[in-house]
Amino acid sequence: MPDKTALVGWQGITVEAPEDWSLVGVSGDAKKGYFRVDSPIASALEVKWEQAAGKKPDLMVKARNYLSDIEKPVRKKKLRFTKDLRPDKDTTDSVRFWWRADRLGQGRIVYCEKCDRVIVAQVTATREENVSSAAAGMLDSISDHREDGWIDWALYGLAFAVPPGYILEKQKLMSAYLGLFFANGPRTIVVERWGLANTLLARDDMETWYRKDAVPDIKGYRVEFRPEAVAGHQGLEIDGRRAGVRQAVKAAAYSLTLHRHPALISGYVWHCADSNRLLGVRATHNQGEDTAQRIRDLIKCH
Repeated sequence: MPDKTALVGWQGITVEAPEDWSLVGVSGDAKKGYFRVDSPIASALEVKWEQAAGKKPDLMVKARNYLSDIEKPVRKKKLRFTKDLRPDKDTTDSVRFWWRADRLGQGRIVYCEKCDRVIVAQVTATREENVSSAAAGMLDSISDHREDGWIDWALYGLAFAVPPGYILEKQKLMSAYLGLFFANGPRTIVVERWGLANTLLARDDMETWYRKDAVPDIKGYRVEFRPEAVAGHQGLEIDGRRAGVRQAVKAAAYSLTLHRHPALISGYVWHCADSNRLLGVRATHNQGEDTAQRIRDLIKCH
């Protein structure tokens, strides 16, 4: 495994990948999904998961079926295909497999009883590449839950976690901007990162820029800003309260359910000059909660 690695994760499932490997595709939700991480050359890591329906599956059978699906198109090309599979040492919840054809494959199937999910992870490479050590390190690092119950997310160097119960409603994944938008009933969390901070702040101070860029998306809350250093960087703390007739109607409607409509919004935005990026976290909540601060403290900006 290379000395420098970066966490990659989606829907709580994470791996440690070499720092120069890049996330190129994501899909699905917590019950069934997929992500792929590519190397700078021609190797790739693919991770798939699905619910196990409350019953531990036979992982050796799953591995055989998975290898069979890989073998069929290879045999049609009249190419030689060899394979091997075996249970991981000291556990019945993990199986390793290897295959060799015109490309090489090395993988692992894991069952997590706590999450009731089966994860299939595989690294493929050309026969000329030597990624077996890196592949073993990535496969060893697979995790699908945190001990504190929060859900991990990690992409393009932005790693954080959100409390359980929050569902990803929308994502914007662009070269100069990342935005992930979560909801748990009426409560919301937004985590954002902007590139080219020196350009964004060339004409405006941070508050003026943020009011133009992000505040129009904050509906139903009246917000205020005050200077706040974040991890030694220049930043702002955001505080706001519910405002407007529409929000009052929503609050009244939610008062009849188990979910209180959040009265407050809190957040942070800061400028990391080391990475030339701006980062932001905001969350709606009720009195005594510190969700935005806890998420902020998980983010390493450079």
